[in-house]
Amino acid sequence: MNLKVLAIICVVIVVVVISSLYASQFVPTITPVNQTGSSVPTGFNQTAMLERGNIAMGFNQTKIMHHFMATSRGGQIMIVALNMNDTKTINEIKSHAKDIQYQFSQGNFTKPFYIHDQIVPGTQVMTSKKDLIQYTINDIEGGSVLILTTNDTELLDAIQQFMDFQSSQHMGH
Repeated sequence: MNLKVLAIICVVIVVVVISSLYASQFVPTITPVNQTGSSVPTGFNQTAMLERGNIAMGFNQTKIMHHFMATSRGGQIMIVALNMNDTKTINEIKSHAKDIQYQFSQGNFTKPFYIHDQIVPGTQVMTSKKDLIQYTINDIEGGSVLILTTNDTELLDAIQQFMDFQSSQHMGH
C-alpha cells in the first residue's frame, strides 16, 4: 500500500475519533425528576420499581399483572391476580383500586410518583383538572379495573401520556 494512502487513512481515522469525542459533549441527557423536583439517577430499574410497588400497593407485584390502556374517553388500569384462587391478593387488589380511585380523584398521585421515582407524565394536568375526571371501579374475576373518563381534550391527552408511561414502565407486568 502506498505510504501516502496510509497516511490519509490515519488522518481520517484520527479526525473521526476526535469529532466523535467532541460531538458527544453536546448530546443532551434527560434526567428524570422525582416528586420533589430533584434529579434522580438516569436508567430504569424495573426490579426497584416493583419493590416500591410492593410497599405502595400493599401486595406482591410478582403475583399480579397490570394493564394500562388509553381509551377514546380516558383510560383503564386493570390489575388482576395471576392465580385466580389467591383470594388474599385479589382482595388486596380491590382495596388498592378503591384507594387509588379516591387518591387520584383528590389530585393525589404520590403513589405513582413513589413507585416510579419520578413525576409521572400527565399527572400535572390530571391534578389541576381533577374535577373533570370521573373514576369508576369495575370488579372483575381476579381483580379490578379503574376506569378514568373525561370530555376534556387536554385531559384526554394527559391520561394518554399517563397510560403510555405506565405501560412502558410495567412492560407486561
